[in-house]
Amino acid sequence: MLVRQKIILAILSEAQRTLSRIKLVKLAFLLGQETSLRDDHTYYDFVPYKYGPFSFALYRELFGLRRNGYVSDSEKAVELCPAMRDSSEAKVDELPSHARAAVSEIVREYGKMSQPSLLKWVYSEYPWYTIHSELRDFAPAKRPKRPQAPIGVYTSGYEGKSVDRFFDELIRAGIEAVLDVRCNPVSRKYGFARSSMRDIGEKLGIAYHHLPELGIASDERVSLDDYKSYQRLLNRYESRMLPRQPEAIERVIDLLQQVPSVMVCMEKDVECCHRGRLAKHVAEKMQLPIKHL
Repeated sequence: MLVRQKIILAILSEAQRTLSRIKLVKLAFLLGQETSLRDDHTYYDFVPYKYGPFSFALYRELFGLRRNGYVSDSEKAVELCPAMRDSSEAKVDELPSHARAAVSEIVREYGKMSQPSLLKWVYSEYPWYTIHSELRDFAPAKRPKRPQAPIGVYTSGYEGKSVDRFFDELIRAGIEAVLDVRCNPVSRKYGFARSSMRDIGEKLGIAYHHLPELGIASDERVSLDDYKSYQRLLNRYESRMLPRQPEAIERVIDLLQQVPSVMVCMEKDVECCHRGRLAKHVAEKMQLPIKHL
């Protein structure tokens, strides 16, 4: 079990009562904002959603805890399953002392607040996360507006990021559409396979388009073990593969002209990813600047 999943059990254990899903998520959010867990890159990231800060990864792992019998999770409420309480407490005891102390601190300070009071507090202190909120009565009077980037040629790699961090960064950058330029849009990391990226993006107001013709097939990626081997592949991509895809390139240009859009692949380093060469090619045709997010 991941440390962050044990932290969810610790919140429920420390609260000693049933929590609404909304309240559980807000307490988990405050842990990442106001305690030492803010420096833990393995902890949950959050994105603005219907009721303020939200984590798609947390919700998925909460379902996993329910499936494994640790929690009872209804449509609105979450609690530790009595039959698994001893096992849950054993998992909590495995947490580092600083994580247990952080949970105690947050639950002691915020756990007894009513849900409306907690929402008002979170909304007032962290207004960014209210931009998509449906709870307008709780939102600050001058809550931020969702940014909108100028039309340009944007790229991003999701390597090393959670799906929540990835989409939060896109929203902050003013992006409105993802252009997935992977040949095979699969991923063992939650949120980055085609269907889940499309579905999460749709919920956050970010369109999804897959352009497999502009990717590089897996059999072309064999023996990539250093910078030079990547550059040989990318030189071949730029000189041989791209010229064979004029229709796909025109489609990218058309999409880029409609709304602020980002070409997405996996690699963090754009110098070792074909999206950098694709961006260069497209930017020259559009006479627009390139920005690697």
